[in-house]
Amino acid sequence: MIPMPAGTAAFSLAGQSALVIGGGSGIGRAIAIGLAGAGARTSVSGRRKDWLEEAIGAIGAKGPAGRPYPLDARDPRALGGLLAQLQKDGGTPDIVVNAQGVIATKPALEIGEDDYDRVMDTNVKSVFFSCLVFGRAMLARGSGSIVNISSLAAYRGWPGSAVYGMSKHALKSLTETFGAEWAAQGVRVNAIAPGFFITDLNRAMPEERKKRALDRTPMRRFGELPELVGAAVYLCSPAARYVTGATIAVDGGYLATGI
Repeated sequence: MIPMPAGTAAFSLAGQSALVIGGGSGIGRAIAIGLAGAGARTSVSGRRKDWLEEAIGAIGAKGPAGRPYPLDARDPRALGGLLAQLQKDGGTPDIVVNAQGVIATKPALEIGEDDYDRVMDTNVKSVFFSCLVFGRAMLARGSGSIVNISSLAAYRGWPGSAVYGMSKHALKSLTETFGAEWAAQGVRVNAIAPGFFITDLNRAMPEERKKRALDRTPMRRFGELPELVGAAVYLCSPAARYVTGATIAVDGGYLATGI
């Protein structure tokens, strides 16, 4: 076995390549910038070309920047095409972060089939097939790290977010399953469960809901996106080479709270 790098070198991503799906905005963009800051040549993909191009500019200001790759991750064939293009441009990524996600906030009795399909196709189907497409290539190489962005909704019931909660429970399960299946072949699969971070996805959250969230969070504040970077860099780095199938909560103590 290759010796563990000493000191802070264990957390360096220098010489590695990374892809962040959903990296054009929000949590994905913050993590992409952080991975580049740790030394990884970082590319982003998603549906909004203009957002991706802006993100690449921000990534380049902090570290090695790759390219923007517009795609709809809900289409497994598009994911296969993305892998082929990445391999042509420089090789299978060492790191893949699945940060794509949507939410439907309404009472369960008001959820329609369109709401269900929109959330499950993005939050579960696209992540499942991304793991398969990139995981297969990583397994062939014998190394790789996949990080999925989960949620506190993977642990608790959330009134008004039935389908979203289902999708995040599924994401935690597939992270554990792939982590267990692929561990012996050198590919690690982990997840991060952010607490309450205000992004474009949840900015319109009702004030009463925000208040309840803050009341339940021991740190009594919302998280700031750069505070997710440390967990992502750790999970992708040599420092976490014995970590797989894990979900790390970055939540200001939310899950630790009783009544």
